[in-house]
Amino acid sequence: MSASSLRPVRSLVMMLRSPRLRVAFAELIGPTPTASAVEQSEAFVRSGVAERADGGVRLSESFLDEALAALDAQLGPLTALQGSRISAGDLALDELDPAVAAVARRVVGAGERVTEPALNERLSMFVTDAAFFRRHAVDTGVLERTADGALYWLADRPE
Repeated sequence: MSASSLRPVRSLVMMLRSPRLRVAFAELIGPTPTASAVEQSEAFVRSGVAERADGGVRLSESFLDEALAALDAQLGPLTALQGSRISAGDLALDELDPAVAAVARRVVGAGERVTEPALNERLSMFVTDAAFFRRHAVDTGVLERTADGALYWLADRPE
């Protein structure tokens, strides 16, 4: 999977960092885009998020399907995350370790040290049981921690 296949998704995320473009995007995906959304929409059209149609601009029908397929291919074991958080009980036994590793690598950056509360908060965005995923990531050697469990970081191991 090349980084270029995620270009539209990355473009959208970058555009949504702008408060002005966030408002335009919200209006664009509404039932009837407003004039201001159409005026602000050129960046969305260039990135493939939106398309010109019927004298206006609308969300591209294929963008979300293509973006989700690219993300699923890129995230591998995280494809179980289909708009809801991952539950360890919903994973097959052979999917558990790869899913835990993928989630841990997604929420902790290389060289970053994260407090347990911050790690739990990050994990909670993706999983139903942050404590289980945190402990399992340590048990499988994906994450390391201080003796008191106050700080966590990625182990120096290849994926």
